Amino acid sequence: MRRLIGSAVFVTVLAVLPVTIAAQRRAEAGPQHELGVDLTFAYVSVGSSGGSGVRLVAPVDVRVGFLSRSPNMFEVRASLAWDSNSGVVDFAPGVNVIHQLKRGTGTRSLMRATYVTGGVGLDILKFGSGAGTETQFTINGGVGTRRSYGSAVFRPEGFVSYAFESGALPSEFSIGVRLGLSFWH
Repeated sequence: MRRLIGSAVFVTVLAVLPVTIAAQRRAEAGPQHELGVDLTFAYVSVGSSGGSGVRLVAPVDVRVGFLSRSPNMFEVRASLAWDSNSGVVDFAPGVNVIHQLKRGTGTRSLMRATYVTGGVGLDILKFGSGAGTETQFTINGGVGTRRSYGSAVFRPEGFVSYAFESGALPSEFSIGVRLGLSFWH
């Protein structure tokens, strides 16, 4: 009888163990992506043609980060802006690398951890009334952190950006802040 009970317990453990291990792996793996929306304020200095001012991009500045266990992660960003005065539509896709400077808390040790970011992108401008399209190459860098905000994450980030002169477009230097809200997925 002992042998039968021992065999039953052994078979049960063998049957339940893979399910338990898989559940632990899923729990340890946690979220794979950080989905976010940003409100961006920037002071923009336009190159040789002069003209500077404050630019607001909201609410169509989105990002998708690919979380990893290493201190580096990649993030795809895109913003869409429309200038009602000139009729220009500005679409700006890009990719950034985020390097975590110290170990934080929470999900994947990202909370309350300062990070630096750097990336490249394109600034695609469509001028109104069939005037054409121009594209600029941009580089950017910044520093930020993540803070808990209920079930979401508040993500303030200071940044600088430079768009190179291209065709009829002058160079642009921007300095500003992004205030974002992220969700883990």
